[in-house]
Amino acid sequence: METGQHQQVFLAGCLFMLWAGIAAGKIFGAPGQLALGLLFILLLVAAGVMVWRRSRISWLAFLLLFLVLGMIRFMAVDKLPKQDISHFAQQEVKVTGTLREEPRVTEDLTGQKKIRYEIDVSKVNAAGQEQSASGGMYVYSRLTSQELPQVQVGDEIKASGKVRIPQGYQNPGQLDTKLLLKAQGITASLSTGKRGITVMPRETKTFARWIISIREHYRNQMLQVMTKEDAAAVFAMLFGGYEGIKSDLLQDFTATGIVHILSVSGSHISLLAAVMAWLAGLLHFPKGITAVMVIGAIVLYSILSGCVPPVIRSGIMGGLTFLALALEREKTAGHILLLTGIVMTAISPLLLFHISFQLSLGATAGLLYLAPKIRKWLCLHGMPELAAGSMAITIAAQAATLPILAWYFNQVSLSSLLANLLAVPVIELILIAALLAGLAGFALPLAGKVIFTAVSLLLGIVAEIVRILARLPASQIWVPSPNAAGVAVYYLLLGWFLLKEEQRKFLVQQPGRHKHWLAAVGGVALLVFGGWRYVHPPELMVHFVDVGQGDCCLVMTPGGHAFLFDTGGTRDGTFDVGARVDVPYLLHYGVRRLDAVFLTHAHEDHAAGCGAILHKIPVGKVYTAGEGLSAYARSMRLGDNDPVLQKFEMARQGSRLQIDGVTIEVLYAPAIAADQPAGNEASNVYRVSYGRASFLLTGDLTKEREHNLLQAGINPESTVIKAGHHGSDTSSSEEFLQAVHPGFAVFCVGRDNGFGHPKGIVLKRYEAAGIKIYRTDENGAIVFHTDGRTMQVEPYAS
Repeated sequence: METGQHQQVFLAGCLFMLWAGIAAGKIFGAPGQLALGLLFILLLVAAGVMVWRRSRISWLAFLLLFLVLGMIRFMAVDKLPKQDISHFAQQEVKVTGTLREEPRVTEDLTGQKKIRYEIDVSKVNAAGQEQSASGGMYVYSRLTSQELPQVQVGDEIKASGKVRIPQGYQNPGQLDTKLLLKAQGITASLSTGKRGITVMPRETKTFARWIISIREHYRNQMLQVMTKEDAAAVFAMLFGGYEGIKSDLLQDFTATGIVHILSVSGSHISLLAAVMAWLAGLLHFPKGITAVMVIGAIVLYSILSGCVPPVIRSGIMGGLTFLALALEREKTAGHILLLTGIVMTAISPLLLFHISFQLSLGATAGLLYLAPKIRKWLCLHGMPELAAGSMAITIAAQAATLPILAWYFNQVSLSSLLANLLAVPVIELILIAALLAGLAGFALPLAGKVIFTAVSLLLGIVAEIVRILARLPASQIWVPSPNAAGVAVYYLLLGWFLLKEEQRKFLVQQPGRHKHWLAAVGGVALLVFGGWRYVHPPELMVHFVDVGQGDCCLVMTPGGHAFLFDTGGTRDGTFDVGARVDVPYLLHYGVRRLDAVFLTHAHEDHAAGCGAILHKIPVGKVYTAGEGLSAYARSMRLGDNDPVLQKFEMARQGSRLQIDGVTIEVLYAPAIAADQPAGNEASNVYRVSYGRASFLLTGDLTKEREHNLLQAGINPESTVIKAGHHGSDTSSSEEFLQAVHPGFAVFCVGRDNGFGHPKGIVLKRYEAAGIKIYRTDENGAIVFHTDGRTMQVEPYAS
């Protein structure tokens, strides 16, 4: 191409290559920093020479340059400095740092309140030696009294405890918590338990404290005229966050596809910019004043929102793009968006893996490129201009971000079109009115209260609208998780839609030989894919899902039937593993119905997640051990009259289920005396077999029960064993391992768990028997593929 031609295409290519370099650095690692630096300099010189000589392939040198830049930038941020607090992992330390955000309070189902402090570490005392340290850290503490500790942003915090590395659930489609926190500068966490923290107040008047005081002003004004739950919802619409919102309202917002309203995003920025641009147009202001009004509104809102990174990103990206559109500079808006993406990811490469950045960039691109064409098409087909504009924005944002939504959530809301037409305009009015009410409250408190009262009434209207829409048939539909090829094809089709008519004709009317080549390549690809599907034997897939300190195993038969063995869960109920880990995992793999759930016993880390699963997807039967129905209802926090309890049935030893060539056996179901408390000794043992491959699932079976199983003449021999009781020494006796004689073992265990699982002595026992070990805390989800003869293992994380 000639120099200066196709600038947006060139910028898009540079952005893509920068991202490819960052992704390559994460997936494959990168060569030495010196080698990359020399290569970057060489490419930079080559690009300069090519531009000077007006070479027609100078663009190629720039694309390679950005590829190498991406790898360099990822290496720079991925390797933490030696003094970072993360290097003290697993050590008991005393840390000193500065509070960077307001403390956040959460409450579990037992009523216990916990506080999370976010600090910038300055000092650490390990083994009696104090030294300088750096990095961000979460400090967790229990609230032992009704009053929160008096602490403000900028105060010095001292805390003691064991340093841990943040770790989420390592499953396909799951948000990478560790990477997300690292992008925010959080590299470690520490729990003080009941010891609490020590606060050293500082009298400095920081900008952050001033912002917090303004936000507290808004919160207090709302609480004077509306309920606590309504105030939490309006506050979330203004400044983001889900604390204190009614769970029903949150679910309805999610079902109707407008939950992003409760997180500060590009939509908030676009709304403010649109209002300012509309007001300037109404008053016939010149473009210069319009620009000042738009930028001023965005800056003011960013300050009120706390100047947190997502707000700054959305402000820069959405604000500049909308400003260009307001000034009728559509081409400039495209350049700005691409340049903003390049600058942001070059400065902070980890943004590429952050869902908020992905959605913001995708939605803004949809607004910029897709919405005008969709709006034009809708208007040509008779839709009123106002409705066409609103619907075009919604469709464009959904279409541009569909692969992202499919990968993370596997659901698309069909009711979002109606929600954007009916509910979002009212929400936009709420946002503008609430912002004005808070500002009015400084000078005229009564006026602020009156406006906030009206806001509360409007919120009631919105809640009723989304409640009705969320319950419409097919309000949400399932979409499959895309692979790289599917994403590429999808965006190529979107690109085809964006081409002008003459550009499409030019591509279609190319010389015939190109058509023949294209047809040949397509034919070969279809033949290869079809042949692979024909000769590839049917497989059993067994997934050991990472649910932290708990058990969960998904079995998918060659014919597409699905069974779940245990579901994981937490003892204090602070995190719903069933709703937030199990169900997303099932949807990611296309499982929308479970033929049955087999529970080894009623402990929460094995059964608590089942409650959410039963309420979110169809389940045929739930088979349990012998502790009694009430034990499972308590574990899952279900009411005694919950209709899903009718699906429960006690598993009988020796019973078998055969489907698609797969056999599921209740190998052992110990009898439990009526006066005996339920415990690990109640664990059922299940075996799944397909051909010569078999999987033994033992729950928390104790050594005594293992011995009883063998004494009863039961042969537990299996190819794969799920290690009993997460690797505790209460299980996995030598005689039992010898009887099972497995080739593989899976330890379902949470990273840095407080039980010390798996025990070193147990690991050595497995290693001495020559058993290949996999662990969910290190490998994440572990998937076994077998045709009944051979076995393949795919750990999600290395």
